[in-house]
Amino acid sequence: MNLQINGRTVTAEAGDTIYMAARKAGISIPSLCVSQQLAPFGSCRLCICEIDGQSGTPASCTTPVRPDMVVRTESDRLRRHRHNIVELYMSEQPEGSESSGPLRELALACGVNRVRYSVGAHMKRAAVRDDSNPFFTFDNAACISCARCVRACDEIQGTHALTMFGRGFAARPAAGAGLLMGETASFATSNCVSCGACVKECPTGALVEKTVLEQGSPTRMVRTTCAYCGVGCAFDAGVRDGRVVQMLPADDGPSNQGHACMKGRFGWTYNDAPDRLRVPLLRRGNDWEEISWDSALDRVAQEFTRIKGAHGPDALATISSSRGTNEENYLFGKFMRCVIGTNHIDNCARVCHSATVTGMMETLGASAATNSIQDLDRAHLIMVVGANPTESHPVVGAKIKQAHRRGVPVIVIDPRRTELARLADLHLQLRPGSNVALLNAMGHVLVKEGLLDQAFIAARTEGIDDWLKTVSDCTPDAAEAITGVPAHLISQAARLYGSSGASFCCHGLGVTEHRWGSHGVIALCNLALATGNIGKPGTGINPLRGQNNVQGASDMGCLPTYFAGYQSLDDPKLALLHQTITGRPLPTKRGMKTPDMWDAAIAGRLKGLWIIGYDVAQTDPNLKKVHEALKQVEFLVVQDLFLSETTKFAHLVLPGASFIEKDGTFTNLERRIQRIRKVVEPPHGILPDWRVVCEVSTRMGYPMPYRHPSEIMDEIAKLTPMFAGLSYDRLDQHAGLQWPVPTATHEGTALMHQETFPKGKARFVAVEYLPPGEAPTDDYPFVLTTGRILQHYNCGAQTRRTDILELVDTDVLEMHPSDMKELHLRDGEIVRVVSTRGDALLPVVGSERVLPGHLFTSFHFPASTVNALLSSSADESSKCPEYKVSAVRVEPVERDELDPEDEAEMGHMRRQLIT
Repeated sequence: MNLQINGRTVTAEAGDTIYMAARKAGISIPSLCVSQQLAPFGSCRLCICEIDGQSGTPASCTTPVRPDMVVRTESDRLRRHRHNIVELYMSEQPEGSESSGPLRELALACGVNRVRYSVGAHMKRAAVRDDSNPFFTFDNAACISCARCVRACDEIQGTHALTMFGRGFAARPAAGAGLLMGETASFATSNCVSCGACVKECPTGALVEKTVLEQGSPTRMVRTTCAYCGVGCAFDAGVRDGRVVQMLPADDGPSNQGHACMKGRFGWTYNDAPDRLRVPLLRRGNDWEEISWDSALDRVAQEFTRIKGAHGPDALATISSSRGTNEENYLFGKFMRCVIGTNHIDNCARVCHSATVTGMMETLGASAATNSIQDLDRAHLIMVVGANPTESHPVVGAKIKQAHRRGVPVIVIDPRRTELARLADLHLQLRPGSNVALLNAMGHVLVKEGLLDQAFIAARTEGIDDWLKTVSDCTPDAAEAITGVPAHLISQAARLYGSSGASFCCHGLGVTEHRWGSHGVIALCNLALATGNIGKPGTGINPLRGQNNVQGASDMGCLPTYFAGYQSLDDPKLALLHQTITGRPLPTKRGMKTPDMWDAAIAGRLKGLWIIGYDVAQTDPNLKKVHEALKQVEFLVVQDLFLSETTKFAHLVLPGASFIEKDGTFTNLERRIQRIRKVVEPPHGILPDWRVVCEVSTRMGYPMPYRHPSEIMDEIAKLTPMFAGLSYDRLDQHAGLQWPVPTATHEGTALMHQETFPKGKARFVAVEYLPPGEAPTDDYPFVLTTGRILQHYNCGAQTRRTDILELVDTDVLEMHPSDMKELHLRDGEIVRVVSTRGDALLPVVGSERVLPGHLFTSFHFPASTVNALLSSSADESSKCPEYKVSAVRVEPVERDELDPEDEAEMGHMRRQLIT
C-alpha cells in the first residue's frame, strides 16, 4: 500500500507500522524504546507523529499503516514535544554524568544543552546499583524505564530473567521473581544467562560492560566472526588503544541477527591472559627452553625430514584445528599431501560429527546442513534430536524458543530433560544409544498411517523397498521395550513430523557419538526422505556443528578420506588438476583417522605428529590409551594458545595466534563462509598458523609464497568446484556466502537439494537397531553420558581464562535424586566415578534432568579427568567415539582417601557447587 510521509510517497506492507515504513524509506524518526530486534512498545513517546484526519500525536512505532495515510514526523509542535521529553529524561540523569548512547545523541539533536527543571532528591531515581554479574553492571540512576532490557530478555533470549517492577516514576527493571536489583536479588541470583542482550539494547548506559567502564569506549570497530560454537555469530569488535574492550553482536549478522551468548559476548578476554604462549618452547628433559622462531621452524623441518627419510611418509601425521581458519586448514592438508606425501590428516570432527559426514554422504550425497538457521522461522514443526542447543548453541536455542512462543510445535528426542525438553510439546526421553530403534519406529508409523510423500519418493529417491522392509517390524511397542519411551508418544511424534508440511530437524552429538552413530544419522535422513521434508524451506537435516570451524576443517580436506570439497582421492580429473596447480601428485591411499593414529603410535609405526589447536590429551576418550600413544611419538609438535594437557607430551610447542589476531574465514553450521579480520596485533613475534606451515614447507623444499590468506582462498577456489565462486572480494560484499558457490556470479546456496541431489537421487539406507558398545552390569550399574554446558566450551582452555570462571569453575556429576537417596549421597559431596578404564573425582548434585540409573557430566576441566572413564568404542564407519554411553559405578570418597592438595581442591569444588 502507499502512504505519504513528510510529503514523500512511501510503499509499505500490511502489518508495518508508520515507523517501520519510514525506516524502509530512509526517513529517520527519533526514538529510545524502538529496536529492530523487538516488538513495538511505544513507551518513550519520542517517535510521535501527526496524521491527517486524526487528533493527537500517536506513536509512530505502534500505529499501523493504512492506505493513503498522510503522515508528518517533523513539525514545530513535534519538535517542541520531543525537546521537552528529552529534557525531562535528562533531568533524571545523575548530576555531572555524561549520558551515553542514543539518549546523549538525541539530546544533542534536539538542542537540549541544559535542563531547566530543578528536581528534588525525592524525584531522583532510586540509587540501586548491581555489580553482581561478572561482565556488566546496572545503574538504576541512569535508567529511563524504556523496558528494552526486559523485552530483549523475553523476546530475543527467551529467559525471562527480568521484569519491570513498580509503577509510574518508580518503575524499574528487576531481576528474578519481582525482586529489586541490588536489594534482595541481583543478576547473579536470577536465572540470567549473561547473553548481553539487555546491555546491547540499553539506550542510556544504565547497563554497560565492565570492560568499557574500566578501559573506555571503543574508538574503532572491526567486523569479525565468533570463534566459539558453530553458529558463526557476526560481531563488531570494539578496539581502544590496541586492545579489544567490547564485542558487540551485529544486527545484520546473517546467522545471529544481533544476538549472542555469554561466551561470544564476554568470553574473549582470554586473548590477554597472562599465560598466553608468546615464544616457542623446546623440551629439555622435564623443562622448557625458550627458543627463537627460526630455530623452532628449523627444528620442525629437520625432524619431519629425518622421519620421512628414515621411515617413509606414512610415519608422519597431522591433526588440524577446527578452531583454525579455512585457509590454515587447507594449507595443513596441502603440507601433508604435497610435502610429506600422505593423507594422514584429520581434525576434531572425528570425535564429534564424523558420523554425520558418513551418514549424510551415504544417503544425501552431501555432509552438511541442508537448510539455513533462519529456516527455523519458516518451519511448521521443529524436531531436536540428541542436542541441547540452549547450552551448546545458544543463539539457535533462542530461535527455537522464539518459534515455540509463536506456536510452532517442538519435539525433543533426548535422554535428558533439557530446557527445550521442558518446553517441548513432546519429549521422547529415550535410553542413551537407542536412537535407531526410536527413529525406525517413527518410520513404521509413517508407513502404516499413509504419511509418506509418494511423489517425492518416486521422483527423487531410490532404495525405498529395503527401508520399508526394515521398519515393517519396528513397531512402537517393540521400540518402547528398547528405548523406554511410551509407544503412544512415538506414534504421536511420527504423526506430527509427517503431517506438518515443513518439519525442520536438527541433531547433535547425542546422535553421532555412539557405537552406531552414523546409523542414527542415516535413520534421520530416511525419515526426511520418506516425508519429503528436504529441499524445501523450513525442513531438512541440520547438524549442529560444535566448533566454530569444524565444518570448514572438513570442507578443506583435513580428512584422511577426502580432498577439499569432499572430492574423491582417486578421481583422475582431480589428480590432474592438483598436479597442475600444486606441482605435486595427490596421494590416493586413504590416510589414518585419529583413533588409527593412536594405534599406529603405540605399535611404533607413527613417529612424528603435529597437533594444531586441539587438546587430545584432555578431550579424546580413553585417555590412558591416548597418553600412551603420545608418549611413543618420537617428535610431537603442539601448536596452541596456551600450555595444555597435550603439551605435557610435546617435544616442541609453538604459540598460536587467536582469531582476533589474523585474517581468514570460518564456515559455520549452515555452510556459511564468513570473514574473520585482524582486530589487534598478536603478542610480539607470534605468527598466524598459515605462516607457520608456509615457513616449514619452504624449509622442506616446497615453497609456499602466499602473502595473504586471500591468495590461499583463490587457490582453494581453483581446486574445488563447490568453492569456485569464492573470493575475499565477494565475501566482503556479502555477509558471507553459503556453499556451494560454483561460479563468480552465484549468490550462494541457502537451501540445498531443491531440484536434485549431488548423485542425482537420494538413497534410503536400511539400518537396524544395534545395542551400544557397553551396557550396565552389577559392578558398573550406571550409564554415564558426557557433554557441554552453557558456560564453557570443549576443553575449556579459552573460557577458563575469562570471568566465566566466576560462574562455573568445576565439572559436576548430575545424578537422579532417587539414585542419590539410595546411595546416601548429598548435594556437593565428592564421589569417585569408576569404569573399567579409570576413575574420576567429581562433586555430585541431584538432578531430575537425567533418568534414574543415568549420569551426566561435562569435561571442561582437566583436573576432573572425565574422559579417562570412557572406552575406545566408536562408530564402525566413521570412528566417532561413543562418548554418550559408558558403564560406571559411583563410590563415596572418604576424607582420609584424599591427599591435602586434593582435599583442598574438593572443598573448593563443593563450596562452588553449593553457591
